[in-house]
Amino acid sequence: MTAFSPLYRWNILALLACSQAIAYIDRVNFSVVGPDLIRNHGYTPAAVGLLLSVFNWAFTASLLLAGPITDWVRPRIAFPAGVGAWSLATAMCSLSVQFTPLAICRAFVGVGEASMIPSGSRVIRETFDKKTRAFAVATFFAGNKVGLTLGIPLASVLLVHWGWSAVFYLTGALGFLWILWWLAIYRAPVETPEAAPTGTEQKIRWATLLQYRTTWGIMLGQAGYLYIYYVFATWLPGYLVLQRNLTVMQTGFVGMLPFLVGVICVILGGWIGDRMIAASWRVTVVRKSLAVGGLLGATFFTISGAYADDTTLAVILLTLSVASVSFSTAAVNSMPLDVAPPHIVSSLVSLQNFGGNVGGSFAPVVTGLLISTSGDFTLPLVVAACIALVFGCGSFGFIVGDLDHELRAPREATA
Repeated sequence: MTAFSPLYRWNILALLACSQAIAYIDRVNFSVVGPDLIRNHGYTPAAVGLLLSVFNWAFTASLLLAGPITDWVRPRIAFPAGVGAWSLATAMCSLSVQFTPLAICRAFVGVGEASMIPSGSRVIRETFDKKTRAFAVATFFAGNKVGLTLGIPLASVLLVHWGWSAVFYLTGALGFLWILWWLAIYRAPVETPEAAPTGTEQKIRWATLLQYRTTWGIMLGQAGYLYIYYVFATWLPGYLVLQRNLTVMQTGFVGMLPFLVGVICVILGGWIGDRMIAASWRVTVVRKSLAVGGLLGATFFTISGAYADDTTLAVILLTLSVASVSFSTAAVNSMPLDVAPPHIVSSLVSLQNFGGNVGGSFAPVVTGLLISTSGDFTLPLVVAACIALVFGCGSFGFIVGDLDHELRAPREATA
């Protein structure tokens, strides 16, 4: 591994966190304008849910190519190209309130964002060792909570004071500022003979990753993790407006609280994971216990919040649910970095997130359909909790195998 200065590493952490923050600002802006589409433009909750899911379907499909492409062209090219593509598509959402143009623009936002996690994960793999990796992963993914924390009130203020178009072209401009920063800071590591794949590592390719039990475990577990997270990320503003009768401005500030707490919890989860590994705990035990524990907590708090009558109590319980999901984030997203050889880490990350988003991408539209049929948010929240329990806890706890050693060639694999 190339030696990097502490200043460079902190800059990389800031770049990674900001990329997620910008991505989630550009995702959640549509969640904020969703109730406006329902109230003022004749949309149904199911139609808004479909628009929210269009992004996820495009994002999910693109992940299959994003990882291998990132391993091929490296993050130097893949990362800024993706940020530029999704930022331009976000700005173009300002041009129309009609379903088809919005669906097309949202799809291209998803295509652009697909390169972010594979690129960022490879940057972490090449910059941080295993004893500090969970904190780096936590910082990277804390950015999406920052994005939700800032994005909900930002989009609310823009919508109320400057209208629909301002929400999208102003949030879309943020990505281009990030690209300038990336080009000024990032330096690709020097390739050495020791870093190049040799021996059995050369035999591991994208398709052969599917021969490992752990690959399927992190894919299915990610589906449970992302399903419940996407329910909150896409429908929390709608829940506060439609179920709890808050105003758009109230929603902007109440809706940011769960994700503000989530920022703290995702960093805390990564820090605890690094401390446990530094204290000689096995990587497998650390990652599994934190992942399963966080999702168990989210299951309990979500079901409790779904049946709470008092608005304040419901917000507190759902905030605790987001906190529990966030606490598991570093462990969940460190797993592929722990077991993938360096030359194929982006490909395994993309597979994990493809599997996760196959499940998670249905969260917005299923939630919208359940709201339309049941009349409120109780059933959608209970469904989200059950999926987190069965897929998240079940897969991370029982299907994921040994994380203490990198994957070996298929003929030598024992998992």
